[in-house]
Amino acid sequence: MLVSITERTREIGTRKALGATNASIQLQFITEAVVICLVGGFIGIVLGIILGSFAVTILGYDANASVQSIVFSVVFSMLIGVTFGYYPANKAAKMNPIEALRYE
Repeated sequence: MLVSITERTREIGTRKALGATNASIQLQFITEAVVICLVGGFIGIVLGIILGSFAVTILGYDANASVQSIVFSVVFSMLIGVTFGYYPANKAAKMNPIEALRYE
């Protein structure tokens, strides 16, 4: 997310110059971080179920994924997105629009 903020410095500067509030910029980047983590979490869950069922058939063990573990995985993924998206979002919101537009 820090790299995304650095790459989009001009966009942030333009949004701030046009009147975007700090809260709206923070919300944009936190939402982006959560969505990225949720997509990754769902891909991980699907791959885990597919590979787990494949391993079960090969090894002959009896195993299945509980709904509780899947819900925990999704919630944990969202928590990671918010946690690691907050600092970059806060940094983006505090940017000076003049410095951001002058960047590069």
